[in-house]
Amino acid sequence: MTTRIGFLLMSSVFFSMLVHADWLQLQGNAQRSGNVPGEVLKGSLGLMAAIPLTDGVQAAPVVADGVVYVLDGSGVVHAIDAKTFEVKWRFATKGGAGNCNNVAAPAVVGNYLHVGTMAGYYYVLSRETGKVVKRIDCKEPIFSAPAVGKGRVYFATLGARVFAVSPKGKVEWTWDFVKEVVGFKGNRWLGADWVKFRGDRVTWKDHFVCSRDISLVGKTVVMPAGGRTVFLEDAGEKPKLRKVAVIPQFAGTEFPATLGQSVDDAGNVYVQWHRRDNAGRVEKMRLAGDELQFDFVKGTQTDIRTPGMLNFAPVSIRGDDVYRVRPEHGF
Repeated sequence: MTTRIGFLLMSSVFFSMLVHADWLQLQGNAQRSGNVPGEVLKGSLGLMAAIPLTDGVQAAPVVADGVVYVLDGSGVVHAIDAKTFEVKWRFATKGGAGNCNNVAAPAVVGNYLHVGTMAGYYYVLSRETGKVVKRIDCKEPIFSAPAVGKGRVYFATLGARVFAVSPKGKVEWTWDFVKEVVGFKGNRWLGADWVKFRGDRVTWKDHFVCSRDISLVGKTVVMPAGGRTVFLEDAGEKPKLRKVAVIPQFAGTEFPATLGQSVDDAGNVYVQWHRRDNAGRVEKMRLAGDELQFDFVKGTQTDIRTPGMLNFAPVSIRGDDVYRVRPEHGF
Protein backbone atom coordinates (compact mmCIF):
# COMPACT_ATOMS: atom_id res chain seq x y z
CA MET A 1 0.00 0.00 0.00
CA THR A 2 1.30 3.44 -0.95
CA THR A 3 0.02 6.52 0.81
CA ARG A 4 0.75 10.11 -0.04
CA ILE A 5 0.98 12.90 2.47
CA GLY A 6 -0.05 16.26 1.09
CA PHE A 7 1.40 19.65 2.04
CA LEU A 8 -1.39 22.21 1.89
CA LEU A 9 0.60 25.29 0.92
CA MET A 10 -0.33 27.73 -1.77
CA SER A 11 0.61 31.35 -1.21
CA SER A 12 4.29 32.22 -1.02
CA VAL A 13 3.72 34.11 2.22
CA PHE A 14 2.14 31.16 3.95
CA PHE A 15 4.77 28.81 2.58
CA SER A 16 7.64 30.93 3.80
CA MET A 17 6.01 31.10 7.22
CA LEU A 18 5.66 27.33 7.39
CA VAL A 19 9.28 26.78 6.42
CA HIS A 20 10.40 28.92 9.35
CA ALA A 21 7.70 27.86 11.82
CA ASP A 22 8.40 25.02 14.22
CA TRP A 23 5.79 22.58 15.47
CA LEU A 24 7.94 20.44 17.73
CA GLN A 25 5.43 18.13 19.38
CA LEU A 26 1.80 17.07 19.37
CA GLN A 27 -0.60 20.05 19.44
CA GLY A 28 2.34 22.44 19.55
CA ASN A 29 3.38 22.09 23.19
CA ALA A 30 3.54 19.67 26.11
CA GLN A 31 0.30 21.11 27.47
CA ARG A 32 -1.44 19.89 24.29
CA SER A 33 -3.24 23.23 24.22
CA GLY A 34 -2.98 23.69 20.46
CA ASN A 35 -2.54 27.41 21.13
CA VAL A 36 -0.10 29.20 18.80
CA PRO A 37 -1.18 32.86 18.82
CA GLY A 38 1.96 33.94 16.97
CA GLU A 39 1.00 32.04 13.81
CA VAL A 40 -1.42 33.59 11.32
CA LEU A 41 -2.60 31.68 8.25
CA LYS A 42 -2.82 33.91 5.19
CA GLY A 43 -3.93 33.20 1.67
CA SER A 44 -5.81 30.19 0.39
CA LEU A 45 -4.83 26.58 0.96
CA GLY A 46 -3.99 24.17 -1.82
CA LEU A 47 -1.94 21.09 -2.59
CA MET A 48 1.73 21.77 -3.28
CA ALA A 49 3.15 18.27 -3.23
CA ALA A 50 2.35 14.62 -2.46
CA ILE A 51 5.09 12.39 -1.11
CA PRO A 52 4.59 8.60 -1.16
CA LEU A 53 5.03 6.86 2.20
CA THR A 54 4.81 3.15 3.06
CA ASP A 55 1.44 3.14 4.84
CA GLY A 56 -1.44 5.27 6.06
CA VAL A 57 -0.72 8.08 8.52
CA GLN A 58 -2.54 8.18 11.85
CA ALA A 59 0.12 10.11 13.80
CA ALA A 60 0.47 13.88 13.56
CA PRO A 61 3.70 15.11 11.92
CA VAL A 62 6.08 17.57 13.56
CA VAL A 63 8.14 20.35 11.97
CA ALA A 64 11.56 21.77 12.85
CA ASP A 65 13.97 23.95 10.88
CA GLY A 66 12.12 23.43 7.62
CA VAL A 67 11.94 19.64 7.92
CA VAL A 68 8.72 17.68 8.41
CA TYR A 69 9.00 14.42 10.37
CA VAL A 70 6.27 11.86 9.76
CA LEU A 71 5.73 8.41 11.29
CA ASP A 72 3.49 6.26 9.12
CA GLY A 73 1.30 3.34 10.16
CA SER A 74 4.00 0.73 9.51
CA GLY A 75 6.48 2.46 11.78
CA VAL A 76 8.61 4.07 9.08
CA VAL A 77 9.88 7.56 9.93
CA HIS A 78 10.30 10.03 7.05
CA ALA A 79 12.21 13.31 7.18
CA ILE A 80 10.91 15.58 4.39
CA ASP A 81 12.30 18.93 3.30
CA ALA A 82 9.37 21.37 3.50
CA LYS A 83 10.79 23.53 0.70
CA THR A 84 11.96 21.01 -1.89
CA PHE A 85 9.64 18.17 -0.77
CA GLU A 86 12.55 15.75 -1.02
CA VAL A 87 12.83 12.91 1.48
CA LYS A 88 16.09 13.49 3.36
CA TRP A 89 16.05 10.07 5.05
CA ARG A 90 13.82 7.20 6.07
CA PHE A 91 14.10 4.91 9.06
CA ALA A 92 12.13 1.70 9.55
CA THR A 93 11.50 0.91 13.21
CA LYS A 94 11.53 -2.77 14.16
CA GLY A 95 8.67 -4.99 15.26
CA GLY A 96 7.47 -6.83 12.17
CA ALA A 97 3.75 -7.37 11.70
CA GLY A 98 3.05 -6.13 15.21
CA ASN A 99 4.37 -2.70 14.30
CA CYS A 100 1.17 -1.43 12.72
CA ASN A 101 -1.32 1.42 13.06
CA ASN A 102 1.17 3.71 14.80
CA VAL A 103 -0.68 6.65 16.36
CA ALA A 104 1.89 8.41 18.58
CA ALA A 105 3.21 11.65 17.10
CA PRO A 106 7.01 12.08 17.20
CA ALA A 107 8.64 14.92 19.14
CA VAL A 108 11.64 17.10 18.32
CA VAL A 109 14.12 17.68 21.15
CA GLY A 110 17.09 19.76 19.99
CA ASN A 111 19.09 17.62 17.56
CA TYR A 112 17.02 14.53 18.30
CA LEU A 113 13.73 13.03 17.22
CA HIS A 114 11.83 10.94 19.79
CA VAL A 115 9.52 8.23 18.43
CA GLY A 116 7.31 5.68 20.21
CA THR A 117 5.88 2.70 18.32
CA MET A 118 3.08 0.15 18.56
CA ALA A 119 5.69 -2.60 18.64
CA GLY A 120 6.79 -1.27 22.03
CA TYR A 121 10.09 0.30 21.04
CA TYR A 122 10.99 3.88 21.88
CA TYR A 123 13.63 5.51 19.67
CA VAL A 124 15.82 8.54 19.84
CA LEU A 125 17.04 9.33 16.32
CA SER A 126 19.50 11.86 14.95
CA ARG A 127 17.43 14.50 13.19
CA GLU A 128 20.23 15.03 10.68
CA THR A 129 20.82 11.43 9.60
CA GLY A 130 17.99 9.30 11.01
CA LYS A 131 20.51 7.04 12.75
CA VAL A 132 19.58 5.46 16.08
CA VAL A 133 20.99 7.22 19.14
CA LYS A 134 19.02 5.14 21.65
CA ARG A 135 16.44 2.37 21.55
CA ILE A 136 14.36 1.34 24.58
CA ASP A 137 12.41 -1.92 24.54
CA CYS A 138 9.29 -1.15 26.58
CA LYS A 139 7.73 -4.56 25.81
CA GLU A 140 4.27 -3.08 25.28
CA PRO A 141 2.74 -0.66 22.77
CA ILE A 142 3.10 3.10 22.96
CA PHE A 143 -0.05 5.02 22.03
CA SER A 144 0.93 8.31 23.70
CA ALA A 145 3.10 10.97 22.06
CA PRO A 146 6.20 12.10 23.99
CA ALA A 147 5.79 15.28 26.06
CA VAL A 148 8.89 17.48 26.02
CA GLY A 149 9.70 19.35 29.23
CA LYS A 150 12.76 21.24 30.44
CA GLY A 151 15.72 18.93 30.00
CA ARG A 152 13.57 15.80 30.02
CA VAL A 153 11.10 13.98 27.84
CA TYR A 154 8.21 11.93 29.18
CA PHE A 155 6.25 9.14 27.57
CA ALA A 156 3.81 6.47 28.69
CA THR A 157 3.17 2.93 27.49
CA LEU A 158 -0.23 1.37 26.93
CA GLY A 159 0.30 -0.48 30.22
CA ALA A 160 0.42 2.91 32.02
CA ARG A 161 4.13 2.92 32.75
CA VAL A 162 5.69 6.41 32.67
CA PHE A 163 9.28 6.98 31.53
CA ALA A 164 11.36 10.11 32.06
CA VAL A 165 14.32 10.24 29.68
CA SER A 166 17.03 12.69 28.73
CA PRO A 167 17.10 14.24 25.24
CA LYS A 168 19.59 11.50 24.26
CA GLY A 169 17.32 8.80 25.65
CA LYS A 170 18.91 7.97 28.99
CA VAL A 171 16.20 6.62 31.31
CA GLU A 172 16.12 8.83 34.40
CA TRP A 173 13.24 7.05 36.13
CA THR A 174 10.16 4.93 35.50
CA TRP A 175 6.84 4.69 37.33
CA ASP A 176 4.15 2.01 37.09
CA PHE A 177 0.47 2.87 37.63
CA VAL A 178 -0.56 -0.77 37.80
CA LYS A 179 1.85 -1.54 40.63
CA GLU A 180 1.65 1.74 42.51
CA VAL A 181 -2.07 2.52 42.29
CA VAL A 182 -3.87 -0.73 41.45
CA GLY A 183 -1.46 -2.79 43.56
CA PHE A 184 -1.15 -5.54 40.96
CA LYS A 185 2.25 -7.26 40.65
CA GLY A 186 1.47 -9.98 38.08
CA ASN A 187 1.44 -9.97 34.27
CA ARG A 188 -0.97 -7.18 33.42
CA TRP A 189 -1.67 -8.72 30.03
CA LEU A 190 -2.61 -12.16 31.41
CA GLY A 191 -6.21 -12.69 32.48
CA ALA A 192 -5.36 -15.64 34.72
CA ASP A 193 -3.10 -13.42 36.84
CA TRP A 194 -5.89 -10.90 37.29
CA VAL A 195 -8.38 -13.59 38.33
CA LYS A 196 -5.85 -14.90 40.83
CA PHE A 197 -5.30 -11.37 42.11
CA ARG A 198 -9.01 -10.57 42.49
CA GLY A 199 -10.20 -14.04 43.47
CA ASP A 200 -13.26 -13.70 41.25
CA ARG A 201 -13.40 -11.46 38.19
CA VAL A 202 -12.00 -8.15 37.10
CA THR A 203 -14.25 -5.11 36.76
CA TRP A 204 -14.06 -1.48 35.64
CA LYS A 205 -12.10 -0.80 38.82
CA ASP A 206 -9.16 -2.70 37.30
CA HIS A 207 -9.04 -0.71 34.06
CA PHE A 208 -5.51 0.64 33.67
CA VAL A 209 -4.53 1.30 30.06
CA CYS A 210 -3.08 4.61 28.86
CA SER A 211 -4.38 4.84 25.31
CA ARG A 212 -4.46 8.64 25.04
CA ASP A 213 -1.76 11.29 25.13
CA ILE A 214 -0.09 12.53 28.28
CA SER A 215 0.49 16.23 28.95
CA LEU A 216 2.56 18.40 31.28
CA VAL A 217 1.78 21.00 33.93
CA GLY A 218 5.23 22.41 34.70
CA LYS A 219 7.13 19.35 35.93
CA THR A 220 4.01 17.32 36.59
CA VAL A 221 3.05 14.62 34.11
CA VAL A 222 -0.71 14.32 33.63
CA MET A 223 -1.56 10.81 32.43
CA PRO A 224 -4.92 9.30 31.51
CA ALA A 225 -4.95 5.76 32.92
CA GLY A 226 -7.93 3.47 33.26
CA GLY A 227 -10.49 6.26 33.30
CA ARG A 228 -8.56 8.16 35.95
CA THR A 229 -6.25 11.17 35.62
CA VAL A 230 -2.86 10.82 37.27
CA PHE A 231 -0.77 13.78 38.45
CA LEU A 232 2.85 12.59 38.69
CA GLU A 233 5.51 15.13 39.61
CA ASP A 234 9.10 14.81 38.43
CA ALA A 235 10.97 15.23 41.72
CA GLY A 236 14.42 14.72 40.19
CA GLU A 237 15.84 11.25 40.77
CA LYS A 238 12.37 9.76 41.15
CA PRO A 239 8.74 10.76 40.65
CA LYS A 240 6.21 11.76 43.29
CA LEU A 241 2.57 10.78 42.94
CA ARG A 242 0.56 13.90 43.76
CA LYS A 243 -2.99 12.79 42.98
CA VAL A 244 -5.17 10.29 41.15
CA ALA A 245 -8.30 12.12 40.02
CA VAL A 246 -11.62 10.35 39.50
CA ILE A 247 -14.30 11.99 37.38
CA PRO A 248 -17.21 13.12 39.60
CA GLN A 249 -20.45 11.17 39.65
CA PHE A 250 -22.65 11.87 36.64
CA ALA A 251 -24.71 9.20 34.85
CA GLY A 252 -22.97 6.50 36.85
CA THR A 253 -20.00 6.12 39.13
CA GLU A 254 -17.70 3.78 37.21
CA PHE A 255 -14.38 4.99 35.83
CA PRO A 256 -15.19 6.44 32.39
CA ALA A 257 -13.34 6.28 29.11
CA THR A 258 -11.19 9.40 28.81
CA LEU A 259 -10.93 10.69 25.27
CA GLY A 260 -8.12 13.23 25.40
CA GLN A 261 -6.83 16.00 27.64
CA SER A 262 -5.32 19.47 27.35
CA VAL A 263 -3.90 21.99 29.80
CA ASP A 264 -4.24 25.78 29.77
CA ASP A 265 -1.65 28.33 30.93
CA ALA A 266 -3.19 28.48 34.41
CA GLY A 267 -2.74 24.73 34.93
CA ASN A 268 -6.36 23.71 34.42
CA VAL A 269 -6.67 20.25 32.88
CA TYR A 270 -9.53 19.68 30.43
CA VAL A 271 -10.54 16.04 30.06
CA GLN A 272 -13.09 14.81 27.53
CA TRP A 273 -14.70 11.69 28.96
CA HIS A 274 -17.50 9.23 28.24
CA ARG A 275 -19.57 7.03 30.54
CA ARG A 276 -22.32 4.79 29.04
CA ASP A 277 -25.39 5.82 27.01
CA ASN A 278 -23.77 8.87 25.42
CA ALA A 279 -23.10 10.41 28.84
CA GLY A 280 -20.09 12.66 29.14
CA ARG A 281 -18.67 16.16 28.98
CA VAL A 282 -15.42 18.11 29.05
CA GLU A 283 -14.29 18.08 32.68
CA LYS A 284 -12.14 20.90 34.03
CA MET A 285 -9.89 19.94 36.92
CA ARG A 286 -7.10 21.70 38.74
CA LEU A 287 -4.64 20.51 41.33
CA ALA A 288 -4.25 23.26 43.93
CA GLY A 289 -1.70 22.07 46.46
CA ASP A 290 -3.02 18.68 47.52
CA GLU A 291 -6.62 19.49 46.68
CA LEU A 292 -8.45 18.80 43.43
CA GLN A 293 -10.93 21.35 42.14
CA PHE A 294 -13.58 20.26 39.64
CA ASP A 295 -15.83 22.03 37.15
CA PHE A 296 -16.92 21.30 33.58
CA VAL A 297 -17.21 23.28 30.37
CA LYS A 298 -20.80 24.39 30.02
CA GLY A 299 -22.50 23.25 26.85
CA THR A 300 -20.47 20.05 26.54
CA GLN A 301 -22.55 17.88 28.87
CA THR A 302 -24.68 15.23 27.24
CA ASP A 303 -26.52 12.05 28.19
CA ILE A 304 -29.25 9.77 26.89
CA ARG A 305 -31.88 12.50 27.42
CA THR A 306 -29.79 15.45 26.24
CA PRO A 307 -29.23 16.43 22.60
CA GLY A 308 -25.65 16.60 21.43
CA MET A 309 -22.71 14.36 20.82
CA LEU A 310 -19.38 13.67 22.46
CA ASN A 311 -16.11 14.44 20.78
CA PHE A 312 -13.19 12.03 20.61
CA ALA A 313 -10.24 14.39 20.56
CA PRO A 314 -8.61 16.69 23.12
CA VAL A 315 -9.82 20.27 23.08
CA SER A 316 -7.69 23.29 22.21
CA ILE A 317 -7.54 26.27 24.54
CA ARG A 318 -6.84 29.97 24.16
CA GLY A 319 -7.42 32.11 27.22
CA ASP A 320 -10.92 31.33 28.46
CA ASP A 321 -12.05 29.89 25.13
CA VAL A 322 -12.25 26.13 24.61
CA TYR A 323 -12.39 24.76 21.08
CA ARG A 324 -13.70 21.27 20.39
CA VAL A 325 -15.07 19.16 17.55
CA ARG A 326 -17.79 16.57 17.65
CA PRO A 327 -19.18 14.12 15.07
CA GLU A 328 -22.49 15.87 14.57
CA HIS A 329 -23.76 17.63 11.46
CA GLY A 330 -23.52 21.41 11.71
CA PHE A 331 -20.98 21.59 14.54
